[in-house]
Amino acid sequence: MDFTLNKYESLCQAVAKSKYVSMTLANYIQLRHKKRNSPIIIMRHDIDRAPKRALDVAEVEYKYNIHATYYFRVQKRVCITDIMDKVASYGHEIGFHYETIDKCKGNIEQAKELFKKELADFQNRYNILTVCAHGNPLTRNDNKDIWKSLKLEDFGLLGEAFLTLDYSKFAYFSDSGRTWLKNESQKMPGKDSVNTAFDQLLTKNTDDVIKIIIEGTLPNICILSHPERWSKDIVGFSGKYLLDLAYSWGKVAIYTYHRGIKS
Repeated sequence: MDFTLNKYESLCQAVAKSKYVSMTLANYIQLRHKKRNSPIIIMRHDIDRAPKRALDVAEVEYKYNIHATYYFRVQKRVCITDIMDKVASYGHEIGFHYETIDKCKGNIEQAKELFKKELADFQNRYNILTVCAHGNPLTRNDNKDIWKSLKLEDFGLLGEAFLTLDYSKFAYFSDSGRTWLKNESQKMPGKDSVNTAFDQLLTKNTDDVIKIIIEGTLPNICILSHPERWSKDIVGFSGKYLLDLAYSWGKVAIYTYHRGIKS
């Protein structure tokens, strides 16, 4: 079955055997101007909920010497320091998955102050070098809008996952909506999708992504996954499958509504 921890391990095995060198986003930004003989793969994770599954994924990546970036939301049930400490101990990057404009209901000035506070709380415990906006399909806000009046360097940050990476040099694969396809109803523009020169690639399932990695014809790859989706038992798989199905239909309804307004 797809979207299981076993399938994710198959993905990691492919990465480990491939020509691609795994890097955290921070490492890539630090080294992007240096000459490299091998293409890069960036494994990025958005931890929206279920942090224990993030630890499961982190352990699998550690097994295959993969260094990934984990973006945690500031939510009581997500920011569990024992789990985050363990993820960091495997050599992974801990990042801040910010959603301050959503939390402040669109008030940019309040959102900027909240961003400063939440980031400082993260930085008291971890060396936060990159951040990533959370995309909530239920709001029309874009959390990245705080960067219209703030600068990353003012916070000691190297980059923002959507804004700093040059996606003209990367193929981008995301499991948002429980599909690897670039589906606008599941990967809403401005929320959790980016445009690249490789969007014509059809990746219906994880095996298709694995095949692309093994073939090694792409210059660089960035993979976004949500560990909550990758279950290690049938109970967890069934529960998440039904939840994803409900979310998917909800996204379709929102997408259809917004298209109706525009037309």
